[in-house]
Amino acid sequence: MVAIDSETLFNGAAAVLTTVAVLFFVLNVDLGVSPVTKTLLAVGFLAGIFAISQRTDDRQLTLLGYGVVVVSIVGVFFDVVNTFDLGSGATVLGLLLLAAALFVLRTRFDGGNRLLSGKQATYLFGAISVIVAVVLVVDVVSGGLAYELQVENQIEITDSPREDVQVASIVVDNPTPLPERVETPNYAVCAAGDWSEYRHPGEPEREERPPVRAHLNVQDGYNEHVLGFSSKTYPVTLYLDAANATGETFPVERTDSCPDDESGSPYIAIFESSENSRFYAV
Repeated sequence: MVAIDSETLFNGAAAVLTTVAVLFFVLNVDLGVSPVTKTLLAVGFLAGIFAISQRTDDRQLTLLGYGVVVVSIVGVFFDVVNTFDLGSGATVLGLLLLAAALFVLRTRFDGGNRLLSGKQATYLFGAISVIVAVVLVVDVVSGGLAYELQVENQIEITDSPREDVQVASIVVDNPTPLPERVETPNYAVCAAGDWSEYRHPGEPEREERPPVRAHLNVQDGYNEHVLGFSSKTYPVTLYLDAANATGETFPVERTDSCPDDESGSPYIAIFESSENSRFYAV
């Protein structure tokens, strides 16, 4: 049986916890900054771990430091692949390049299993830290994405009203040099004005006819990003649950909230909502 002393146990536990912390940060923590900035923060931390592993005379700490860095770098790589949807081909190529880099680096170990001198590792950590700090400042100062809702003047129900009809577009502009994740505001819709003639017939046991229901769908995909100094446009479609609406044309207006007035000509009101709900009925 291999004897494991207390020092080895605590060093191994610290390495495992450090690796778990890095992977949890990379995969689950949202700082509200660019994914590039978040990745660089993780790389900067790993550069510090690497510098410690090169400055110590304890071969065990050096070995565990390598383990933390290698496993975490693989986790960072998979996060980048998933974030930017690079595909299976890029994933395989990237893993092969990482494997080749590890194979080459193993030939550069000195007698103490170190790749760099303590001084060189410290300089490397300092240089990476400066880069991370500059990118972080640029990211915070330049702000985030700008969202503009461009509403159609009117919509025409050419087929069934339950078919999705485009009522607006969201233009997402990135004024920063870094890619940013798309998180569109919560837009909602309601059928404003008098929609009584477009209500479905009521059930025999109910005197009141069911309301006209409207639902908004912002087709911004999943985990979308806008590259630096570029923009993307996403369609906004409407689902309208109304009767006798085929062939009808309805105005579309941008409002501050869902209008309370149920008189006058019917129209579609689109507004920004504080709640995560895009469904209204009148």
